[in-house]
Amino acid sequence: MYQIKFVIIPFFFCLSCAAEKTGANWWQKEAEIMVKNQLERRGIKDERVLRVMRETPRHLFVPENLKDVAYEDGPLPIGKGQTISQPYIVALMTELLELNGNERILEIGTGSGYQAAILSPLVKE
Repeated sequence: MYQIKFVIIPFFFCLSCAAEKTGANWWQKEAEIMVKNQLERRGIKDERVLRVMRETPRHLFVPENLKDVAYEDGPLPIGKGQTISQPYIVALMTELLELNGNERILEIGTGSGYQAAILSPLVKE
């Protein structure tokens, strides 16, 4: 009887963790952690860049088997020998552009499209 309790408790804990990842907003928590731990701690200060990094669902730009690690600190393979850049590098490149919102941006060869998705709410076109 006691052994069953010890097996059941970890089982329900695992189900709870799995449900958390499959919930509609799981990624927003991951994105918030990414922004605080990877971007703000490394000196990214532009509030517009930080906001768009929080609001852009990075997991939609990686292969299905990598969605659970999409918000971690590193580049990820996206196929054909390409990678989606590390979140910090995307934020740094975006901040260094010093965008004011009136720019027209043409990005060529974007790979996954993540950088373009980050830039689009920050520019006119």
